[in-house]
Amino acid sequence: MLNENQNIQRPQIWHYGLVARAHVELWTAIGPEAAYYKNLIETSGQPALDLGCGGGRLLLFMLKAGLDVDGCDFSEDMLAVCQEQAAKHSLSPRLYAQAIHELDLPRRYKTIFACGVIGLGGNPRLTMQAMQRCYEHLRPGGTFAFNYAVRWNEPGAWLARLPEYRRAEPGEWPVSSERQPLADGTELELASRTLKTDPLENVAIRQLRARLWQEGVLIKEEVHTQVVEDFTKNELVLMLERAGFSDIRICGDFSDEPATADHKDLIFICRK
Repeated sequence: MLNENQNIQRPQIWHYGLVARAHVELWTAIGPEAAYYKNLIETSGQPALDLGCGGGRLLLFMLKAGLDVDGCDFSEDMLAVCQEQAAKHSLSPRLYAQAIHELDLPRRYKTIFACGVIGLGGNPRLTMQAMQRCYEHLRPGGTFAFNYAVRWNEPGAWLARLPEYRRAEPGEWPVSSERQPLADGTELELASRTLKTDPLENVAIRQLRARLWQEGVLIKEEVHTQVVEDFTKNELVLMLERAGFSDIRICGDFSDEPATADHKDLIFICRK
């Protein structure tokens, strides 16, 4: 069993069990991030690594396009889903079950990208170590890119920092929420809540409850907890520079436009 100090050094995410199933059955839409990272690989070079590949939403898209891309994820449940989906398309991706801050892979890459995973896990020291590992796994001149969803345009995220809202946490679970049909005829109900907001450490602790229903009967329930870090643009730049990266560009919303405060996603692109 892990002791308390060891436990601090593990990312805390909720991508397990029924949540992993939701990723492959419900959250499969391909958005502008797919074409963006595909173009990045084609211009920056192969082989490439999809960090936090999850159920393979982007990874399989890249492989179908003929690109040489490996996948890595901390959740073995997500990788099992990815492998299952890959087999349906006669694909055989190289998949690795590793935390980013412990990355130790046999290949070195021309491009490494991370879609929506920087800031998950709740420990800035691990994020710093993850950037160092990415630097080590790049070939000279290689590119590391990731998108970071900012929270400053979300009123709820800012209100949660105020004392009266922090003291009211955690919120109650909703009595019920929408059930979404799955391929086998069951229905999945998902609900989330914030357990704690800590503005001093710039983290939020969130929970996701997944309930599986069959013909109106609850047959399974899971509650998973995730810690989310909140970074400023300059904090991330300093971490990248400390890891050794240079030529750091920051664009907005999967475009080549320089990032502004109105963008929802900041895209960080840097080179070794």
